[in-house]
Amino acid sequence: MVSVSQVQRGFVLFLDNEIASAFSGWQKAVVGGVGGLIASNIPSLIKTYGNHPLVAALGLYDCESNMINIDAVHGAIVPRLGSEKIPIDIPKIGTIKLGRDEFDLLLRYIKEA
Repeated sequence: MVSVSQVQRGFVLFLDNEIASAFSGWQKAVVGGVGGLIASNIPSLIKTYGNHPLVAALGLYDCESNMINIDAVHGAIVPRLGSEKIPIDIPKIGTIKLGRDEFDLLLRYIKEA
């Protein structure tokens, strides 16, 4: 289990160190800036979706302790990704590809945050 603030910090570190660093100039600034805006909204998103009955039934979020079972989320998604990376097109910026290695790295950033 990790705190919502750990998810937030880990996401920002992953984005800055692994994603934005792949770009340069204004693209890097936009990716980093937008990522920061997304990260600032993580607590609100988790609170909103964490209270959803399906999420509650899955036991992924404990609203009383504000903790997320990140290992369960990782374990449910990553093994099913397959060997190909998922392309994510960022309009006017470029395309990034995320796969198992990137999700493992994101998990490590979150746990170490």
